Amino acid sequence: MNLKIRPNLGLIAACFASLVLSHSALAQTQYPNKAIRFVVGFAPGGSTDMISRILGKRMSEILGQPITTENRPGADSLIASELVAKSEPDGYTILINSGSHTINPSVYPNLKFDPIKDFSPISLIVDGPQFLLVHPSVPIYSVEELLAFAKKNPGRLNYATSASTTFLQMALFQSMAGIEMTSIPYKGAAPAMGSLLANETQVSITGIINSISQVKADKVRVLAVTSEKRFPMFPDIVTVSEKSVPDYVASVWYGMFAAAKTPPQVIATLSSTLHRVLLEPDIKTQLLNLGVDIVTNTPDEFLEFLQKDLDKWAKVAKESGAKP
Repeated sequence: MNLKIRPNLGLIAACFASLVLSHSALAQTQYPNKAIRFVVGFAPGGSTDMISRILGKRMSEILGQPITTENRPGADSLIASELVAKSEPDGYTILINSGSHTINPSVYPNLKFDPIKDFSPISLIVDGPQFLLVHPSVPIYSVEELLAFAKKNPGRLNYATSASTTFLQMALFQSMAGIEMTSIPYKGAAPAMGSLLANETQVSITGIINSISQVKADKVRVLAVTSEKRFPMFPDIVTVSEKSVPDYVASVWYGMFAAAKTPPQVIATLSSTLHRVLLEPDIKTQLLNLGVDIVTNTPDEFLEFLQKDLDKWAKVAKESGAKP
């Protein structure tokens, strides 16, 4: 008997689809299976770069794959952010960014990406209090004295800014305190600090990591920290909000992002690994020495935080009319 066998095209298609799905699922469960790169929007040696390298080294050991830090400095981290936003959503290109992520949309109206929609939030990493500093030649020894001087001499004090974060932080400070000072912008934290040391500017808000050596050498005077609570490394230094400007908080946070639509399993792996690393005593010590506090959250909590921070700085920019 001559039987004619006809292929079941529907069955073949179903089997093929099943194999594709199985391969995709297997690839996700095996994440990571190649090198990961952490993209940083600032130059080597800065706080974002150092945080990235500390975390990358330990996370690489846990995940079993190399993790490199790639510096793409420029435009207040916009170059690095755009690179990650447009990257393949597979968890192999990760953005390590600071508070500029939610401040930039308020001062750069023509962004080529959306800071919320184009990213998959992974977690906050740390929160970095800022120092409110003055040049030693200025006869000001407290925030109260700074406010009194500025109110009697509007515009006389120059303040240094080096990025959208410090620019709007100072704009918020002036708005809440009811004072007016003159902004002098610089292309980076180092030249901004140099201007304060040279008395070209008399006031500055800058990260602890950027100024700690000058503080210890008495080359600048610390009036306060800008965080909600006193910083453990300097428990005797008051916060701005304690007596002078209630509710003023302007620390710089750092967080981890992947491109939008990165698989949830990949986000969960990165988030849990990051949190595990941040609990290790050695990592805690290294980060504390950078002048930051460990502050973590879930991807959903991070997303909620980002939206609130975005709204906060948009309001500050609008009310102050601030432009860098």
